[in-house]
Amino acid sequence: MNVIQARQLAAVGGPYRLEHIDIEVNHRCNLACRHCSARAAKGKHPDELTVEQTQTILSSAVALGLRKVGLTGGEPLVDVPRLEAIARYCLDKLSVPVHMHTNGTLVAEEHCTGVLSLFESVSVTFLGGDAETHDAMTKTSGSFERSVRGAALCASAGLPLTCYFIPTRGTCPGFGPLAKRLAENGVRRIRAMALAPSGRARPIYEETAPDREELQRFERDLLAVREQLGLHIEAGYCTRLSMPGLSVLAGHDLCMSGINRVHINSKGDVFPCTAASGVKELKLGNVAGDGLNLAGIWEQSEIVRLIRSMHRGELPACRSCTRTPGCQESCTVNACGTMADAERSKCPIFTH
Repeated sequence: MNVIQARQLAAVGGPYRLEHIDIEVNHRCNLACRHCSARAAKGKHPDELTVEQTQTILSSAVALGLRKVGLTGGEPLVDVPRLEAIARYCLDKLSVPVHMHTNGTLVAEEHCTGVLSLFESVSVTFLGGDAETHDAMTKTSGSFERSVRGAALCASAGLPLTCYFIPTRGTCPGFGPLAKRLAENGVRRIRAMALAPSGRARPIYEETAPDREELQRFERDLLAVREQLGLHIEAGYCTRLSMPGLSVLAGHDLCMSGINRVHINSKGDVFPCTAASGVKELKLGNVAGDGLNLAGIWEQSEIVRLIRSMHRGELPACRSCTRTPGCQESCTVNACGTMADAERSKCPIFTH
């Protein structure tokens, strides 16, 4: 089922197939990024899902329509045996393809011929176009050069690599030169991602998010590099709201949050999408401690019901809301993360 078919079914009330799960394989990370939606930390979280729990959760999703799994963190390469066990389970036991998100700093040559070769795609994320801006966002000196090296190793090994660019205030001018540097190292695909008011970014969003002029420059620079070097530069639905000139990421023609996907964090909390995973009001349930299995959350969560009703234009509160753009035609995560108190008092997401 493609994204248009899924939304057409959603428009008439379902059925809703859970085709895509992003799941955090751990909470640990070697960086301390200022924007992290997972609020990842150096040490292991006491409530972190076990490998067996993660496998059971993913297995239960097959009956709901599971077709794709993304493994993220934390930083998955902090624990390679754990990452490989979950990836191989998806491939060998569930026959479901997997993709993986890393900050790139821990990538080594043996990973490129080993665990990373299991994935249909691998992403490395950049938070700035140079060491000064990127390392300031990761709070880790030297992280930029290690991420560049990690991306270069993946590209030289022929892995299906995409580099993610997340611009923040003051970092936008550096991404054009970075794209050129990465292209020299064999990178051919870039995905732009708008900063979400989620996780650690939520309380600092107003001071951290780029303004409209910065985003326009960021988009122009990427489009120029695309023409000069023949790179494929894409963006998901929520990012294209502010950068409409970028290519459409496959499966992201429209917002599919809670429509055909969820994000499950390292503690078993379920959210309608990855961007939502740092917005507590959008938590759908917990597969580890609420007495609900994934099917129950997917089918019975009040939050996901409200999100789907909102997308169908059925909520009276949405019709009278003065917020522009409204959630139905924009991003629910952005709206929830930046809503004023007066708006929250009238919003069903907050008052249900």
